[in-house]
Order: sequence, then C-alpha cells, then structure tokens
Amino acid sequence: MQKDERVMEMEYQKAKEKLESLKAELVGQMNNPALSEEEKQIIQKSIDNYDYIIELTDMNHYYRGPNVH
Repeated sequence: MQKDERVMEMEYQKAKEKLESLKAELVGQMNNPALSEEEKQIIQKSIDNYDYIIELTDMNHYYRGPNVH
C-alpha cells in the first residue's frame, strides 16, 4: 500500500468513525422518555440520513477505491 493510499484509508476511517459517533448520539437520544412523538420522528429521520451518508461513504471508498483521483 502506497503512502497516498494509507492516507486515504485513514481519512475514510476517521470520517466513518465520526459519522458513526454522531449517529450513536442520536440513537441514545431516542431512549429519552420525555421526547414527544414528533421529536422522535425528527431524530429517526436524522438517524436514517446518517445511515445513508455512511452507506455512500462506504460505496465511495470500496467501489471507487482509493486510487481514484
């Protein structure tokens, strides 16, 4: 693995970890019994959005590969 590939792999891992962390915070918020149904729906939409962004991040990394410039 070349240096550029290692850097791109590290950037991918950092980005994915950050997205997963943000999603986990939202999942934790869903356990709050004081949330209204509307608030739960808003949080769930945000969780769904993070799932989609994570999927796109994976697709970009694995399907296009680190060699795309």
